Amino acid sequence: MANTFKNKGLALSSTSRADLYTCPSTTSAVVHTLNIANVNGTSSASITIEVYDSSATTYYKLGYLIPVPGGSSYYYDKPINLETGDKISLTASTANYLEAFASILEIT
Repeated sequence: MANTFKNKGLALSSTSRADLYTCPSTTSAVVHTLNIANVNGTSSASITIEVYDSSATTYYKLGYLIPVPGGSSYYYDKPINLETGDKISLTASTANYLEAFASILEIT
């Protein structure tokens, strides 16, 4: 079994659901931390964090419309376990305000 640490980033340039990370085939993964930064200095925006469970073909919300004040960050610091085909998806309330960064351990 090989362990590989990965970083994934995403600028949320729209208000549509966007995939931050998809677990590759024959791999499992643990998302150690997920940081959402509001790069707008003054205005607040909200983030919805979802996990897509590929075996159930369903999205499940980890957080819904979480407020991220202007110039601050939100940290989801609990581990998220993913199987092949599972993904972390994000939806911003306002385009171009939020950026996401995740630290991930892939296990093959």
